[in-house]
Amino acid sequence: MPWRLFLLSFAAYAAVAVATGEFLVEADSDSRLLGARYAIEHPSFMLDPWHKPVLTTLIVIVLKLGGGTVALKMIQAALAAAALVLMRAASIRAGAEPRHALAAAALAGLAPFWVREIVSLLTEISCALFLSAALLLWFREKFALAALCVSASFLARFEGLFYALAFLPFLFQKRSWAGIALLGAAPLAWHLAGWAATGDPKFLFHRQPHPWGHSLYGSGPPWTYVKLLPVATGFLLIPALLGLKKCPRLPLAVAGVVLAGHTVLWTAGILGAYGMSRYLVTLIPALAVAAAFGFERLPRGPRIALFAAAAPVALGIVLYRPNTFEGARLLAAEKNVLTDHPTVARFSGPRWRRIDEWKTAPPGQRIAWESSFGDDGAFREIPKERLILVRELRMEAKWPWERSWTGRVYELRQ
Repeated sequence: MPWRLFLLSFAAYAAVAVATGEFLVEADSDSRLLGARYAIEHPSFMLDPWHKPVLTTLIVIVLKLGGGTVALKMIQAALAAAALVLMRAASIRAGAEPRHALAAAALAGLAPFWVREIVSLLTEISCALFLSAALLLWFREKFALAALCVSASFLARFEGLFYALAFLPFLFQKRSWAGIALLGAAPLAWHLAGWAATGDPKFLFHRQPHPWGHSLYGSGPPWTYVKLLPVATGFLLIPALLGLKKCPRLPLAVAGVVLAGHTVLWTAGILGAYGMSRYLVTLIPALAVAAAFGFERLPRGPRIALFAAAAPVALGIVLYRPNTFEGARLLAAEKNVLTDHPTVARFSGPRWRRIDEWKTAPPGQRIAWESSFGDDGAFREIPKERLILVRELRMEAKWPWERSWTGRVYELRQ
């Protein structure tokens, strides 16, 4: 059964990767691709805290083997399929019936933002994979190894810190002193490797990608992530809520700490908090365990209804193309531009350069700007009298959650 689940889910996700072609969700996906290309020539960049070592290393391997965008998305397909297998196994070890555990894993695999991650080079699924493994090891009473997986999740995303906070009291309860010690092993190894590579003894602290005391993205109300939870997890949330009473405490603690942790950061407006739904993908394995127990309370009809509702939502996620992506691709038709937008950079080819090079650029150099990133600091530095508008593109909003998009090509004059 585990291999069958892996092969079926990987085949479905691989089909998604092929069907979506060059499309990558979010500009952050393109940033990670550009970062990995840079890391091929500068291997120490694979340790960069914003890009994260786990996924960056995997992307570098595929790029060195000559793989393109579809091959890169196959990484996500494999990671996601493996995580579903581990979710099912963890649920069974926790005491759920195998058929209910399978249903929970399958519904998790259809969660809107889980499917969305397949069409990306984002890091939430790789982090969730470590949590899935940690939960399985925990329920197999391999407490120290579970802690090591939690520690390693920090190399995938900083939600690993939330996982560690959730696991810590349970490790104390089990008197797993080795597990407690191992919680910091991967961050420490990452820091030491970064120190060795860069000569900076405060590597992780200096390279932390966001200001410590505030967020560049502002803040929001404390109920933001509670509202985003059904958006990210979809219909998985229903059996998960039904399973709260019978589910073991650890998965519930993990889900609670991740939700509360992001709520605190977003409400306080610190450490790059952004209020994004996709961050909650990192708690899906914990919800899947709860959902396995919740399926015990669902008759056949409601179960079928859940999957009948989840499947078209997942398909819609696959088919959707935001106007920001379509616009960036059009803007990239102008070759040899200065740009700070990673999607424009990817489609512009290897000759693109950053906007902040405008000071040394010759007259006639073209610069691409687009509204979804705003007029960043480097663009604002350019005197307006030095810019000639060559053309403007506009993409109207097609969906309620979109805004109209504007792209412009400027030319530098003397």
